[in-house]
Amino acid sequence: MDNSQLENTINEIRKRSGTITVFNKDKISNAIYKALAATSKADRGLAEQLTDSVVNKLVEQGYTSSRSPTVEDIQDIVESTLIDSGNSDIAKAYIVYRHERRKLRDEKKKILNLKSLDPVSKKFDLNCLRVLASRYLFRNGKNEIIESPTQMFERVAILVGIGDILYDSQVFDKAGNRNQSIDEAESYLEKLDAFDYKFKVGDYYLNKWHFRSLINHYVTLATKGQMKVSFKELLTLLASKKLDSYADRMTENLEMMTSQDFLPNSPTMMNAGGRLGQLSACFVLGMGDSMEQIMKSTSDAALIFKSGGGVGINYSELREEGDIVASTSGVASGPVSFMNIINTVTEVVKQGGKRRGANMGIIEAWHPDVEKFITNKTEPGILENFNVSVGIWEDFWHALVNTKDGNYVLRSPHDKKPVKEINAHQLIDLIALSAWKSGEPGLIFFDQINKHNVFAKARQAPLRATNPCGEQSLYPYESCNLGSINLVNLVKRQADGTYEFDWQRYEEIIRKTTRFLDNIIDVNNYPVAEITVASKESRRIGLGVMGVADLLYKLRIPYNSKEGYELQAKLSETLTYYSMEESVALAKSRGEFPLCSKSEYPEGKIPVAGYYEKPKESHSYEWDALIEKIKKYGIRNVLVTTVAPTGTLSMIADCSNGMEPAFALVFEKRVTVGRFFYTNKIVEEVLKEHGLYSDELLAKIADNYGSLKGLDEIPQWMQDTFVTAMDIHWADHLMAQAVWQDWIGNAIAKTINMPYDVTVDDVKSAYLLAHELGLKGITVYRDGSRHKQVLHMTSENAQKTFEVTPTKHVTDFVTANITNPYIKSQVNAALAIKVHDEEIKIEPLIHEEISEDRLCPTCKNNLIFVEGCSICIECGYSGCTSG
Repeated sequence: MDNSQLENTINEIRKRSGTITVFNKDKISNAIYKALAATSKADRGLAEQLTDSVVNKLVEQGYTSSRSPTVEDIQDIVESTLIDSGNSDIAKAYIVYRHERRKLRDEKKKILNLKSLDPVSKKFDLNCLRVLASRYLFRNGKNEIIESPTQMFERVAILVGIGDILYDSQVFDKAGNRNQSIDEAESYLEKLDAFDYKFKVGDYYLNKWHFRSLINHYVTLATKGQMKVSFKELLTLLASKKLDSYADRMTENLEMMTSQDFLPNSPTMMNAGGRLGQLSACFVLGMGDSMEQIMKSTSDAALIFKSGGGVGINYSELREEGDIVASTSGVASGPVSFMNIINTVTEVVKQGGKRRGANMGIIEAWHPDVEKFITNKTEPGILENFNVSVGIWEDFWHALVNTKDGNYVLRSPHDKKPVKEINAHQLIDLIALSAWKSGEPGLIFFDQINKHNVFAKARQAPLRATNPCGEQSLYPYESCNLGSINLVNLVKRQADGTYEFDWQRYEEIIRKTTRFLDNIIDVNNYPVAEITVASKESRRIGLGVMGVADLLYKLRIPYNSKEGYELQAKLSETLTYYSMEESVALAKSRGEFPLCSKSEYPEGKIPVAGYYEKPKESHSYEWDALIEKIKKYGIRNVLVTTVAPTGTLSMIADCSNGMEPAFALVFEKRVTVGRFFYTNKIVEEVLKEHGLYSDELLAKIADNYGSLKGLDEIPQWMQDTFVTAMDIHWADHLMAQAVWQDWIGNAIAKTINMPYDVTVDDVKSAYLLAHELGLKGITVYRDGSRHKQVLHMTSENAQKTFEVTPTKHVTDFVTANITNPYIKSQVNAALAIKVHDEEIKIEPLIHEEISEDRLCPTCKNNLIFVEGCSICIECGYSGCTSG
């Protein structure tokens, strides 16, 4: 009997859950191949041969199309076949593999509170599921998990699909002038319970919170006169399956997430299809200089924290400490005191009951309290729920780099009158010293943020605040919905085993995810009425990426090489180009964002620096043609791209964070039985391929800051390719951020990692170079700094045994492009390569007792610091809100 006849004889198998599924010989072959690989006999041909023997035995034992074997039956026969064929060592490996799989299944069921595993649980690894269980899956009043990962992704996919349904031509009229009863639709909000799981689209049932979003979305469009049908007629269309084609969109949304190709920001996964229904990560509030305005902002912040969001506030409007308050003849307590109020509110109000909120506190360089603000966080326990940044404008930068004396005037926020004169150099030195000590404050370059801000004309004001991690500038009461594409998944394996990037799939997923995020704006349940208005006026979205470092590993391209920078630049340009193009397509069918006509888009301007600042011949796309389309049809979203922190999202997607280099290739985890190592999967595969993988080598890498650099056992090409954050000079970190920033509409969440031995002058030079490179903000992090050291060590024995220098690409850029004499002299001095005869061994600050604030507040394990944000690699806790 040939193989095809054998396969046809057994058509189905019975799974552990009792369900019947199609018999697939390849699954047996893959399991045997893994056992062969475990005994260093990875041989596909032998695996196929042994699989044929297994199938023969199944037939001999009477399994046919009418008598299906169980999974356990098949596994028993695999074992006996391996032993009978004289492969007892492989049989042993298979038995161990089978035992480990059973253990893994049991562990997954325990974590997820499931009796049998759902499709996502089977596919996702244990760490991904731990993160989902700790933060995303719905729980009951007893704190027990009550939904599977598949159900969680389904509730998100259904909600996003509801966004599409109301733009169907049967119900939507872009031109408007239709009159429908808003009251009729809103009356259904009073009886949500009666409509729980009553309607479905294809096979997807709408729960009552999905139904609420349908009502609210309908009301918004009906208010603009764009609904052709009454709400009851809409429900009739749903019930009669006239809108069932949108089940395909829901399936598409579901598959993007469950394939780990794309994930929306954390609040979307936490709240979609739930009571809170708040889907945005980022918010900005204004804070005016009156008690009423301060208390309004504080109250709004509390509502945002409660709904799962984080808040950025610029405190520069508040009068300086000691200024006389005319209404009371009292003395102003200053901005820092009001930051403490927000800090306390954050502490008290947990986000969605799941985590504390995050804040960005900003004061601009001209504010009289700027020096106090800069030094405030260098002491332990101060403003612990805040990231803080100093806002920089053109006048300060001019005083710093173009004037001899550096004189700079601080002005009263109250009447803009001069309060005192300081030296710009002394102020930047103070900022650099504080950041050297503690990682804060960051710098926000408002001059760069507003350079191509097409929305300033519509808002009649510049942008003056960002979200908590600094990558998303917003106007007061604006929100932003973020999402990240997992780039490492978009590779194609070549016949020779190497990988290439799939640009066509990238374009397809950019288009789909742009629509996904645009839909989120419509189905979102915003926490404050003003946020609903402002968010829908601009329809700002933030599509970004994750898995960049892993992608470069797969392609064997060093992150900090010319080729690495060129690929990252093209990835960035492609992201914004196709996202904007899709946004224009959405404008054609659904309408441009409401304030589009008042912005600079009709004048042919776009919020993309690379279009203006990179030579046209270096552009990969026809930007002029896109601009013409925008002038003709408008654009749906004021801005479309942002590279946000993806701490927990990356854990769920099983890839590297955002556009950051890998933090470490090997992390140590100490357990009672000894040392255990987390290893980057791609690097683990390469080490095994080259016969280098061993526990001894993993320990050596962990003790070397998780880096391969300087280890004699590791070939030079591997050391050059598989670089970590600490292998890369801070100037190359800035260069990587810059090649993304050239084409990203909003900004980038990135940590500029610095070794423990950098000077304050190095930090200052990083600021100067960052501004020259066109960055919108910068967060530096010196290893070993601060009481709040978020541990950079990957092992208790970690020692740095290598020197990091800037690449020729960076030094050539500085030589060719920096013309300002002051900046040139400072940056050149900092980038001068230091020659050391002796091996550098820097003892990190690791042997002192680890204070509580270095530990994860959820599971008390060590935190690491990436993307300007602290994250826990154990449970997925993140100090940021977006991911």
